[in-house]
Formats: sequence, structure tokens, C-alpha cells
Amino acid sequence: MPERGGGNRGKESLVGNKRSVVARVSLGAILCLTTGLLINGVPAAATNQTVRGPGVSSVFVIERYSPLGATANGPSGPATAMFTAGPHCCPSTAVVLTPGSVITDGDLQWMLLGLSWDNTLVERLTVCYSIDSVKEGQTYISQTRLTVMRTPDAAFVMVDDGTDQTALGPLCYDVGAGFLPEGTLTLHLRVVFGDPHDRIMIGMVALSGLSE
Repeated sequence: MPERGGGNRGKESLVGNKRSVVARVSLGAILCLTTGLLINGVPAAATNQTVRGPGVSSVFVIERYSPLGATANGPSGPATAMFTAGPHCCPSTAVVLTPGSVITDGDLQWMLLGLSWDNTLVERLTVCYSIDSVKEGQTYISQTRLTVMRTPDAAFVMVDDGTDQTALGPLCYDVGAGFLPEGTLTLHLRVVFGDPHDRIMIGMVALSGLSE
């Protein structure tokens, strides 16, 4: 009986040794795994933090906007506008600019459209349009701007392109940028109408750039 009991204790001791070995191996594996994760830039789950490893670059993004909501403005705001901005007939998701008379470059008539941008770097602006004109070249977009505003007492011009967009279209044109906005963005299109029967239609507007 004592020997049988001694044999049982020996077996229990052997089992206990196996458990100890398994425990040591498991602990070692966990330590190796945790060390490997930290070396590779992946934090342990307990830290609950996001760590960006080396070589991670920014993502190129494009934001597209409807022109609906655009407003007509003169040198002293909407009250001095010489044209209207409203939904086009076909499709009604486009905007049509309709003059009340001939509008020259010196009349300072602008279409304004607010653009939301929650990314980082603005690299390019795209404007899609078409022109319905009695004579090609007399009605066009004469200036393209992007401004940034924070407090309502000032806006800063970040992009100012004076290229005349005279092609009848429909087509899209790009304007290069390259700035980090620190406020709300607004698109400004300066328009010229050589005949009161002419129209300018505005389609998609887009911003492209980088987002972290």
C-alpha cells in the first residue's frame, strides 16, 4: 500500500512537472509573440493605441460636390448680382447661370459655392461646365478662385487662376492648388456674358488632395 501510494505521488509529481514545463513554454511563447509585435510596430492589445509603422503614406482622396446651392454675387454681394443661379432644366441637378443683361469682366460678377473639405492637403480643383452662347468666346468663366474663411470678417484667396474658360463644352478643367486649409473653402467663378440670351451651366465640382 505505501509503495502504491508512493507510485501515485510519483505520477502526480511527473504530471506537475509537465504542467510546469507547459506553463514555462506558454509564458515564453507569449513573451516572444509580444516582443515580435512590438518590434514590428504593432502594439500589445492592452495599450489600446494606434501606432503607424514606418513607410505608411498619406491617401489620395477626391471629394465631389453638387453645384446646387450656388449663389449669384456682385461687387457688394447678392444685392448687386446681375445674373441668377438656379437649377438647370436638364438635368435639374446642374446649375444654370442666367444674365439679366450683358455682363463685362469689370462688372465683378461671381458665382459662389461652399465646399466641405475635412482632409489635409488640397492639390487640385476641378470644375465641369458648358456654355450656351450665340457666339463662341463672348460668354465664359474669366476667373477661378478658392478662398479660405474662419471668422466672418475676412477671407483669404488661396487659388487664383485668370484663365478664360471659353470652350462651349461640356467639359471639365483643372486648376492646381497646394495648400492646407485652416477654415471653410469657397469656390468663386467670375463670369462674363456677351449676350443676355447666353447661359453658363455648372456641373460637378471636385477637390482632390491628401488625407492622413
